[in-house]
Amino acid sequence: MRKNSKKKGNRFERVVCKFWEDWTTYEFQRVPQSGGLRWKNTSDITSDVICTDKKHSKRFPFSIECKSHQDIRFEHSLLQLKTAKINDFWAQTKSDARRGNKLPILFMKYNGMPKDEMFVCLSFKSAYPLTLTCKKPYSIINNFGEDKESVVIMMASDILENSDYLEFYKHNRQLLKEN
Repeated sequence: MRKNSKKKGNRFERVVCKFWEDWTTYEFQRVPQSGGLRWKNTSDITSDVICTDKKHSKRFPFSIECKSHQDIRFEHSLLQLKTAKINDFWAQTKSDARRGNKLPILFMKYNGMPKDEMFVCLSFKSAYPLTLTCKKPYSIINNFGEDKESVVIMMASDILENSDYLEFYKHNRQLLKEN
């Protein structure tokens, strides 16, 4: 069972890499050991997927976490249940992002979703430019997680089809400078 789960996670990380490559035109790769790789004091490898483009990788502002699970229950977060996996996913994403001085972005998928579709979860501040251009419904969850922040959950296909990466990038680089 564990091997199939690992294969599913690896496949999903490759789908997330393709999403970023299609949206940005830069190269992205999976991190060996699914983000668990640590080299000495290297803090820039804090996520499951990283930008490997020679010019853009140092400036890329996100720590990307990928979660592919059998079931993702959004109502558990709204009901503030301790079984809300999304809260755990977001807490891990934020922790990894802090370690690398980056902004958190979480890609989630559950079994049975269309092959190239996934949920994208990011802070409201980071998501702001996307909320102006995306056409599909998205959710804003206030008082989310331990930090009681506002997060936005969107469909990746909507971002890819309707949003400009450069505007999103510039906005988030500025956010990172302010932090």
